[in-house]
Amino acid sequence: MNTINRINTNRKLIQLFFLCLSCLQYIPVTAQSYNYHVLTNRVKQFSKPVRILDKHIDATGNGTVEFTNAKKQVLRFRLNNHKLQILHGRITYQLFYYKKDYLEKIQTFDINGNLAGERESKNESGVVFIIEKPNLYLTKKKLIDDAEGNIDLKDDTNEKIIRLQLYDENNMPIPEFQPTYISSKTYWEYNVRMYWP
Repeated sequence: MNTINRINTNRKLIQLFFLCLSCLQYIPVTAQSYNYHVLTNRVKQFSKPVRILDKHIDATGNGTVEFTNAKKQVLRFRLNNHKLQILHGRITYQLFYYKKDYLEKIQTFDINGNLAGERESKNESGVVFIIEKPNLYLTKKKLIDDAEGNIDLKDDTNEKIIRLQLYDENNMPIPEFQPTYISSKTYWEYNVRMYWP
């Protein structure tokens, strides 16, 4: 009698298990149910712990996620159907380094977390921003901030306010014949992360 009861109980448990499995297939998967935090582990230069700074993912799993940490770094990536999207030159991740709310450096990484060059440009995997004329930049930044970026400033690249230092996939400086400068508006756009590879 005991054996028969155990068999019946086991049969009922198995039926209950399969009933639960069949119910699960009808539960819709939402963007909120995915744990995108684990994708940040591939980039070793991004300090942990992390928290979501910004997330725009639709119901099909397409969109962008930005994470930040106590070091004021921002790591971001794009998703396609809940999977990492590979951009130009194998680039998957962008890591932004800030100091006192000013962008110091951007590095780009492939899907495995290795430095990856921007092939559309000079194959750089890192860009360091050097503000050579901080007072002049602050004046221009105030104009841009007041207009929330919607201002058509004259290109001030020739004023040599912000210089770039480019780095390759081995984190070595890329030699240049002459320094590369960018405009205050371009730097401001990088600072607010408007640029994607």
